[in-house]
Amino acid sequence: MRIATKLTLSLTSIGLLIFISYGLYHLSIEQKDLTRNISLQTRLLGKGLQIAVENAMRDKQLADIEELLKGLEKIEPQLNIKIYDQQGKAFPDAVGNSYTSDFVERLHLALKDDDDDEFFYPENNPEYISLLLPLHNTQGERLGVMVFVRALHEMRRDLDVTRRNLAISTIAFMLIGGPLCTLICLIYIGWPLQRLADGMKQIQDGNYSPLPLINHRDEIGLLLKTFNTMAAELANARHKLKVEAQSRRHVQAALQEADKLITIGQLSAGLAHEIGSPLQILKGRSEHLLLCADQPDEVVRHARILASQTERITRIVQQLLDFTRRHPPHFTRIDLSEPVHAVLNLLEYEAHKKQIELIYEASKHLPLIYADSDGIQQIVLNLMTNALSATSPGGRIVVAVEPCQTDTDPDHSEAVEAIQLTVRDNGCGMSQEILKHLFDPFFTTRQEQGGVGLGLAVTRSIVTAHHGSIKAESTPGLGSTITLILPVEKDNHDVD
Repeated sequence: MRIATKLTLSLTSIGLLIFISYGLYHLSIEQKDLTRNISLQTRLLGKGLQIAVENAMRDKQLADIEELLKGLEKIEPQLNIKIYDQQGKAFPDAVGNSYTSDFVERLHLALKDDDDDEFFYPENNPEYISLLLPLHNTQGERLGVMVFVRALHEMRRDLDVTRRNLAISTIAFMLIGGPLCTLICLIYIGWPLQRLADGMKQIQDGNYSPLPLINHRDEIGLLLKTFNTMAAELANARHKLKVEAQSRRHVQAALQEADKLITIGQLSAGLAHEIGSPLQILKGRSEHLLLCADQPDEVVRHARILASQTERITRIVQQLLDFTRRHPPHFTRIDLSEPVHAVLNLLEYEAHKKQIELIYEASKHLPLIYADSDGIQQIVLNLMTNALSATSPGGRIVVAVEPCQTDTDPDHSEAVEAIQLTVRDNGCGMSQEILKHLFDPFFTTRQEQGGVGLGLAVTRSIVTAHHGSIKAESTPGLGSTITLILPVEKDNHDVD
C-alpha cells in the first residue's frame, strides 16, 4: 500500500473519529438540555395548576377544574393531566387508556408516595415525562394527587434531526475530506517520493542526472536535494572507479609482463642447467674419442652416449618450445566429463599393463562449463601421467568430477558455481619440500625416466587461463591428491 494511501486512511479515520465523537457529545448535551428544559417547563406549569386546582377543590368547583384541564389539553395535545382523590378515583378519567402497562404500573407506584415525584419513561430514550404533585387543603390535609403525563415527541424528533444531521455531516466529510486528503498527500508526499523512486531506477540504469526540484521547503524537498547531492557524489565515485579500474588493468598488464619476464628467466636458468650437463658429457666423450681412434668398441660405446645425450637435448628443447608456443585457449561450452573420459580411455591400456586400477567417478547432471577442451585434456593427461608413474602395481587411481561452490573469482564477494576435478592415487607420495616446488618449471622427481619438469608448470598455466585454482596434497607412502577447481562461467572468457 502506498504511503499516500496510508496517510489518507489514517487522517480520514482520525478525522471521522473526532467528528463522530464530537457529534455524539453534542447530541448528548442537546438531549440533556432538552430534558432539563422540558422538566423545568413541566414543573412550572404543574406548580401553577397545583395552586389553581387546590383553590377550586376547596371551593367545590369541580366543573371549573374539568374545564381548565380540557382547555390545557387542547392547547397542548401532548399533555395529559389527571387528578386522583383520596379514594384513588380519577377525575375526569383514569390514566392508562393509551399507555403501556409498564408505564401505568410505574405511575401507580408513584401515586402511593406523598411527596413530589418526577420521572422519565423509559430512562435511556424517554417517551414520556411524568410529574406527580400532591394536593392539600388549607389545613395541610391531603386531598389527592395531580398527575402530569407529557409525551416527548418533539424532543425525540429534534434528537432524530440532530442524529440525521450528524450522519449527513459524516458522509459529507468522507466524500469531501477523503479525496481532498488524498490529493494533498499525493502532492506533498506521494508524487515527490515517486520522483525519488524514479531517480533511483535511473541510477540503477547508469543515469545520474539530478531530479527536478519543486519549491518544497519541507522535509521532502530536503530529501530530494540530498538525493541529488548523493547522485552527483555517486557519479564522481563511479568516474573515479573507472579511472582506478583502468589504472589497475594497466598495473595488472605490467605485472603479467613482469611475470612473463620472470618465467623466461626461470626457463633460461633451467635451460642452461638442463642442457649444460649433457653438453659437458658430449664434450668429454668427444675429447675421449680422439684418444680412442684405435679402439672400435670404445668408439661405438662413446658414440651411443653422444647420440643419447643429443636426443636428450632435442627433447628438452622441444618441450621448451611446446611450453612457450602454446596457443591461447579456445573456450566453448562443454561437458567437463567428456574430455576427462577421453583421456582415461586413452590411458586405460597403460594402467591395465601396469596392473593399476583406474576408477572414474562423475556426478550426474553436471553443469556445462566454459573451457578449452584441448587444454582440459592436456591437464588430465599430465596429472594421470604423474599418477601412473607414482603408483606401484596393484595400486589405485581415482578420478572424480563433481560440482562445488567456490570463491576463487575475485570479482564476486559470494561463492560462485564451479566444478571440481580430483586425481587421487595411493602411490609413493611426496614430501612437503617437494610440494613447495611441484609447479615450478624444470622441477622433476623423474629425471631418470626422462622427465623435464614442465608438465605441472604447463598444467598450472592452463588452469590460470581458465581462472581456476589447483592445489596438491600428499603424504609420503600414502599417496597424493591433486584438486582442480574451474568456475562454471567467467565473463571475460573468449567464448564461441
